[in-house]
Amino acid sequence: MLKTKVKVSAIENLSDARYCAGMGVEWLGFSMTDVPVDKFNEIRNWLSGIQIVGEAFYCSEDQIIALCEAYQPDVLEISSSTNLEKIKQIALPKILRVNLDSDNLPALFAAARPYVDYFLLVGDSEDSLLGFENQVEIWSAQYPIILSLSIPNEDLDEWVEQSSIQGIGLIAGKEERPGYRDFTDLMTILEKLETE
Repeated sequence: MLKTKVKVSAIENLSDARYCAGMGVEWLGFSMTDVPVDKFNEIRNWLSGIQIVGEAFYCSEDQIIALCEAYQPDVLEISSSTNLEKIKQIALPKILRVNLDSDNLPALFAAARPYVDYFLLVGDSEDSLLGFENQVEIWSAQYPIILSLSIPNEDLDEWVEQSSIQGIGLIAGKEERPGYRDFTDLMTILEKLETE
């Protein structure tokens, strides 16, 4: 059991998917433009009790609709450039990926909120959060934000317990070879988020 919801993005292999599912991750994200549908279904068949997120970034609205029909994810994640009005008929919970460094966030949050369930807040660099902690806290009190920015390890518990964020976003890694993966990066954060 984890102290907060966790989304792991860019999963490409069964090793990551099974490890994250075993650790109690809420959402597993797969790129619907990078992972072939047969591989996606093969991995998905090994999993239960977890939300599968179809990630469709920088796709046209028609492409997003077609990808959702082909992949049948539980949740859809799109980028901030997506015209949400054009995909509103997709009857899935939606996560909107927004960028602290390049998006006009106050306007975007207000305009997109009727269409989406969560905002996944990312940045261009490891240090994007520096100096924005208070602003992110203000936004997360108003909007359902999953924070996918580097939080220093020593501050992670504080962020999870004292802020209004809805969850943490992480990124999967690559297998060194089929079936072999070093989970140190994910493990460090997930173990810190485990409840006693």
